[in-house]
Amino acid sequence: MEVFLENVRCFCNEHRFSLEPLTLLVGENSTGKSTFMAMVDHLSQSEFGSLRPSFNNPPFDLGTYDSIATFKGGRYGRADRFSVGLTENGAEDGTRKIVATYRSHRGQPQLLRYQASIGPGSVALEMQDWPVAKLTVELDQAKPRVFSLDATAMEAGMPVSFLLHSAMAQFPEAPDPKILGLIRTLRLGPAIPALALAPIRTRPRRTYDEFYDNFMPEGDHIPVLLARIWQEEKEPQKGQLFEALNAFGKTSSLFKHIGVRRLGKGPTDPFQILVTTAGPPANLSDVGYGVSQALPVAVQSVITGRSRLLIQQPEVHLHPRGQAELGSFFARLVTRGQKEYVIETHSDYLLDRVRVEVGKGTVPAKDVLILFFEKVGQETHVHQIRLDGSGNVLNAPATYRSFFLQEETSLFSRATN
Repeated sequence: MEVFLENVRCFCNEHRFSLEPLTLLVGENSTGKSTFMAMVDHLSQSEFGSLRPSFNNPPFDLGTYDSIATFKGGRYGRADRFSVGLTENGAEDGTRKIVATYRSHRGQPQLLRYQASIGPGSVALEMQDWPVAKLTVELDQAKPRVFSLDATAMEAGMPVSFLLHSAMAQFPEAPDPKILGLIRTLRLGPAIPALALAPIRTRPRRTYDEFYDNFMPEGDHIPVLLARIWQEEKEPQKGQLFEALNAFGKTSSLFKHIGVRRLGKGPTDPFQILVTTAGPPANLSDVGYGVSQALPVAVQSVITGRSRLLIQQPEVHLHPRGQAELGSFFARLVTRGQKEYVIETHSDYLLDRVRVEVGKGTVPAKDVLILFFEKVGQETHVHQIRLDGSGNVLNAPATYRSFFLQEETSLFSRATN
């Protein structure tokens, strides 16, 4: 999948980024990594391409139009529009491209243009002269057909694909079946749905009494999921989750075993999460804080089906060995074809372990991509860095890891003086 951004915060003008099964975002603070992840998340939401989308779905909060559109400074001022899009290859009916362009309406982003194509067909919806929307449809290189639509009935959160399909069905003369088929095929979002975990997960609690296990970015649902899975003997995910957690806990030296203690017989009665380290099981609140921060990352990775997980700083509160083991953990899951990841990290230990796993053959080099974010002035440049079969870094700019090399050189100089 390829992500397209234009005039989004520090991504001035056009930018295109590839995503691989394991994509690692690295760079200094305030270089656009979180913004990039927020836009990948936006592309996966049903609101992508709707009239008035929100760019503030947890755990992301990009604010209003003025905090999203690029400020170019001087006489250029703020960009009068910004665009977000994706390209997917390998679809059954051809390469899929979708780009949504937004402008400011009462300080909030509003859809201005929606362009989508797949195979030989394309659709473009222009919202320039509100409430009249101009729909242009091209199919099989034939002469474009132009329709006028009344957009007053278009609800704020309604995806464009539903609007187009319902509008076309209301025409007095039945549209070409191929046109209707094209519109049906142009679903929104990437083929792989995304789930985003917050950079700081929920604090551990001594006792839990919730019984809702719907996904929450901070991981509040994870203890409830564990309790539900642990109490159901025939739960199909139980064995896989038990094995994966124990393996990760042991290799990272975080824990030996995760368990659940029920404080009643009912399914909604309070419960506790128990962690076994060196001695008898202890309450989650009584062990290292890193366990509670790593647990949502590990559990969500195992239990989620085919998906793209967006994770910010999975290494938070983990010691170097735990950070490194996360790299192996992600590499193994990617290799099994179960997951794809976009991971924003400041951990050299995690990054280097992924390189080690590539060298060992755990994960193919082609499935790993490092995006290095570098800010020059007010604009961010993103370098796409690949690995060879031995895990060596290829085509990296001189500024990549220059800080770490300078530190090592300084230490070496001190040792030899």
